[in-house]
Amino acid sequence: MSNHDRSLTPSSWSTQAAVLHALILRELHSRFGRDNIGYLWLIGEPMMLATVISSIHTLTQSHHPAGMHPFAFTVIGYCIFIIFRGIFNRAEGAVEGSASLLHHRMVTPLDIMVVKAVIETVGCMGSMAILLTIGIMLGIAEPPARPLYLFLGASLVTWWSFALSLIIAGVTFGSHTLGRFVHPISYFMVPLSGAFWTMSFLPVAFRDIMAWNPMVTMFEIARYGQFRAADSRYLYPEYAIAVCAVLTLIGLMVIRKLREKIQAN
Repeated sequence: MSNHDRSLTPSSWSTQAAVLHALILRELHSRFGRDNIGYLWLIGEPMMLATVISSIHTLTQSHHPAGMHPFAFTVIGYCIFIIFRGIFNRAEGAVEGSASLLHHRMVTPLDIMVVKAVIETVGCMGSMAILLTIGIMLGIAEPPARPLYLFLGASLVTWWSFALSLIIAGVTFGSHTLGRFVHPISYFMVPLSGAFWTMSFLPVAFRDIMAWNPMVTMFEIARYGQFRAADSRYLYPEYAIAVCAVLTLIGLMVIRKLREKIQAN
């Protein structure tokens, strides 16, 4: 049975689910092991980082828009940005690092990239949920005003990151020179992403420019979901969805070429 055939029947979907489950367990074990708290580091690691950053912003009373407490503002921005950083950074060399798995014909490069994206997203979303719950209990955060928008914003960042990861995995395969640009790009995206500022912070001239950055509207959507006082003037979900769809199509084409290249060798 070819990899294309397995997507045609219910039993093939079951097989695919089993493959992804096995790859997830393997990835968790290789990254976190079973010592100490084991797989709980999936949530614990990003939660510790987000706690430090959020606490600093809260204790220093950093300037934030009215109605947006620094703790919740930073938790949402940082946890969602970690989704991007984790998926984006791990894309470089991801297929090469798991090359031994590709000898199993049921495993494809796409499976490997899906697993890495799922693990990063689950860990960061779990961390965000726990920290927001603690903040609500301590009185330094409010429950999400529009939960579906918060979920939509985080989902769009995940989709955007996954689409980019497919492209990166393909173009950096066998090219360490190109791979060296991945991490610096993720650092440049910290101030450009909109994770730690809102469009209302910017001068009018810069708002028109930053509106073309899909990540900015994704974070605006997420904050609109959390804060009742958030501004809805800068939400462009249709644009974000269109960009993600186009990048996904390109990414799938790149991954298909990569798979053909690997099979040819």
